[in-house]
Amino acid sequence: MIYSCQSCSRTTFHTQCWHCIAANEDESPQELVPLNASFYSDFHYESKGFVKDLFAKKKEQAGLDDLLKRVLKKYNQLREPYFCNFAYLMLSENKLNNECEREQSSDKIYSQVELFQEVLVRKGFSELNTKPELLYKLLDTTLFHSRYLSFKKEIERHLKPDLTSTMYSWIEETGTDFRNNMCLFLYTLWESKVSYKELDFNDRAEKDRNQQLVEIDTFSKLIKKAENIFKDILVSRLDVKLSNFDSSSFVTVHSLDAMNGFEFEEFLAKLFIALGYDVTETKKTGDQGADLFVEKFGRKVVIQAKNYSGNVGNSAVQQALSAKTFYNCDDAMVVTNSYFTHSANELASASAIKLVDRSELMNYLDDYNQYLIEAL
Repeated sequence: MIYSCQSCSRTTFHTQCWHCIAANEDESPQELVPLNASFYSDFHYESKGFVKDLFAKKKEQAGLDDLLKRVLKKYNQLREPYFCNFAYLMLSENKLNNECEREQSSDKIYSQVELFQEVLVRKGFSELNTKPELLYKLLDTTLFHSRYLSFKKEIERHLKPDLTSTMYSWIEETGTDFRNNMCLFLYTLWESKVSYKELDFNDRAEKDRNQQLVEIDTFSKLIKKAENIFKDILVSRLDVKLSNFDSSSFVTVHSLDAMNGFEFEEFLAKLFIALGYDVTETKKTGDQGADLFVEKFGRKVVIQAKNYSGNVGNSAVQQALSAKTFYNCDDAMVVTNSYFTHSANELASASAIKLVDRSELMNYLDDYNQYLIEAL
C-alpha cells in the first residue's frame, strides 16, 4: 500500500514517514493516510504479548474483520457523493480538521463535521457513533484518492517505452517535486500494470500492510537515478541558456545613465511589461506630467520618468500628483536613475506618491534581467 504524510506531503510505502522522523528526532511517528482505507491500523490487530495473543488474538481479529467489512461497504456506498463532496467543500473553506470552526444552531454549537457525521449515521453508518475518529480518517483517504487520480492522469502523458525516458519526461515537468512523489509515481506504474525491466514490484503489499511494494535497495537505486536525471535536465537547461543568451541585453544602472530622457522612458515601458504590467506610453509633448501609464490588477498608475545626473526635487513630485488627478489614476510614481531631495521625499510622503530612486531601480533591474534569462 502507499501512504501520504499530512505533515510534509511526501508519499511513502511505509506506515511511518521516516523523513519527518529524521527531521524531528524527539517526536513520535504519526500514522499516515493510506490510499486504501482498509490499511488503517484501526482494522488491524496490534500484538499484546505472547500470552494475550494466544487467547485473544483470534477473537479480536474476527471482530476487526467484521468491522472492516461493514465500514468499507458503507464507505464505498457513500463515498460518492457524500464523502467526496464534503471533503472538497471543507477543503475549499479551509475547515477540514479544524475543530474551532463552528456554526451556531439554536442554543447548541454544532461543527460541520458533527453535522456531516449525523448525515452519515442517519444513512446507516452507525459505526461512526462508536468510532467517530474514523470520519476524519475516511475524509483524509478520500482526498488522497482524489489526488492520486489526478496524478495518475498526469503520469499517463509521460509514459514511454523505457523507464529512463518516462522518468525524464515526468521529472522535467514536475521539477524537485519528484522527491515528494517518487512512491506515488511507482505506485501508479504498478497499479496501471506498466512493466519495466528495472522494476520488481512486491504484489503481496496489495493485501499486507507490513509488506513494501518496492524493496528499499531498489527504491534507493531509483531515487539515485532520478537525482541523476534531474541534474542532467538542469545542466541541459543551463547549456541552452549559455548558448543563446546575449549578455549585451543585460541592463545595468550605468547603461541607464547613458540614456537620454526618451530612451529612459522607452526602457521603463519594457521594464514594467516584464514585471507583468499593461503599459501605455504618452505623447512626447503635452503629457500633463505623465510619461507612462501602467496597470495591474485593475489599478492604474501614472509614472513620471526622470533621467537626471543630479537629485530630483519637488517639481517632479508635483507633476506626478497633477497627472494622477488629471488622468484619474489610482496611484502615481516617480522613477529616477538618481536620488530625491529631502523635501521631495517629504512631499511624496504627504501626498502618497511612490518614489523609486537609484537604489530601488537597481532591484527592478535585477527582476528585469532575470526575466530575460527565464524567457530563453
